[in-house]
Amino acid sequence: MFEQITKFANETSTSVTDAINDTDISERFTTTSDQVLDAVLDTNRRVVDFAVTTADRINEQIKLDVPFADSFPTPTVAGERYLEFVERAVSLNRDMNQRVAEMIKVDNAKAAADKVVAPVKKTVAKRTPAKKTPAKKTAAKKRPAKKTVAKKAAASK
Repeated sequence: MFEQITKFANETSTSVTDAINDTDISERFTTTSDQVLDAVLDTNRRVVDFAVTTADRINEQIKLDVPFADSFPTPTVAGERYLEFVERAVSLNRDMNQRVAEMIKVDNAKAAADKVVAPVKKTVAKRTPAKKTPAKKTAAKKRPAKKTVAKKAAASK
């Protein structure tokens, strides 16, 4: 049983060491996050384009005279503002992901330098002889029995 535990611990320490020394993890993280952010930005552009063209078509067919209509932004302007917001959010997310990737690289370098994983040492427990002591006899104490007082049942009527 102990050999199985030792074998498991050694295999685990090897896999942990391999994960710590993995230098490509930050590159994979950056690549994956860039692909996700590109997909988000592309999807938002398509949605805004569809919404703007649909709103323009509806506006041409209905032509409603709404008071203060000039003070509201056109669908094109609203779409442009939204895309600017999404582009800024994607840019901030890319910066954050780059910082995280740099932190992963630094952590990997520190862990590799420290060699956190130590080998498992086999220890054997010492056996000590059991001490025999005679059983102690104590005299029984006599106490008077406790008397319980019966309570009278209250009349139900």
